[in-house]
Amino acid sequence: MKIAKYGSGRIAAVVGERLVDLNRARSVQLRGADKGGVPADLLDFIKAGPAALDAAYAAVDFVLADGPALRATADGPLVMDLAATPLLAPLPSLGSKLICMGRNFAGHSKAAQKANAERAAAGDTRPQMPASAQIPKRPAGFIKFADTVVGPGAPVVYPSRTRKLDYEVEIALIVGTQGKDIPREQAMRHAFGYTVFCDYSARDQNSDLEDMNWVRHHKNFDCAASMGPWIVTADEALDPHDVAIRTWVNGELRQDGTTADMIYDFARIIEYYSVDQTLYPGDLFASGTCEGTGMEKKDGSWFLRPGDRIEFEIPQIGRYGNPIVAKPPTGSPA
Repeated sequence: MKIAKYGSGRIAAVVGERLVDLNRARSVQLRGADKGGVPADLLDFIKAGPAALDAAYAAVDFVLADGPALRATADGPLVMDLAATPLLAPLPSLGSKLICMGRNFAGHSKAAQKANAERAAAGDTRPQMPASAQIPKRPAGFIKFADTVVGPGAPVVYPSRTRKLDYEVEIALIVGTQGKDIPREQAMRHAFGYTVFCDYSARDQNSDLEDMNWVRHHKNFDCAASMGPWIVTADEALDPHDVAIRTWVNGELRQDGTTADMIYDFARIIEYYSVDQTLYPGDLFASGTCEGTGMEKKDGSWFLRPGDRIEFEIPQIGRYGNPIVAKPPTGSPA
């Protein structure tokens, strides 16, 4: 099932060109009964487990069977036009842990090595990432704050701290069930579903070692990530380690890779990060990215600029975009 967030944060199933509000549909189906419903909130829905997903499928079947007779309820719309309904980032919660992988695609790591060498040869005196870090010996993750995430169509405000705003298309796994010290062979049982994710980076900040980079200054700022357009649940026939991931900037294809290039798969990532650390429903792991990022273009022409339009796609999930906009002058309304 494709599950989107809309409006005040309610969840809806994506059914063709329509959205079906799952909470309202199930309530109508059950005629208001207290038991067997579908939560309206995404995190509550994830926590409710397989029973809630089964109820959601039943609610969708009920709506499809009754057709146009079920367009709205007293509480609000039940069936909506997808194209006319703004969607929110399918982020389960501002309390979700967002753990993003670095250097986790072989092609991207090689391209980054080449870019580092070219910058050094051109006289760049900034500290360079050591070669040992280019192909990590274990999953190499960093934290993004959940409140930096924006959704499909939302503007990404160009940060004043950088002149080199970069993009990385990724697939993200959303954790569905709580676990700790999870063995690799059981790891994927903890997946609720998958979404498209972009990690935005301020590339001219990542070699500043004076503050030891504990907060990853170049990875955390307002609009430092986007995700969408919805979540595809793990019961669908989607192999997260064999999907195409693509980025377009102003209609130009920049990234065209595959998750088959991941160095560490999600099972290993979950195994590694769950040691001594409880994973909760709604936590998220982003895969890392393929080659084709702005940092790999020697002349810097691929870095984003205000006025650009960027789009991301994983065919089995969906496609969405963000406009890049200039930051308003200090003191002016946002």
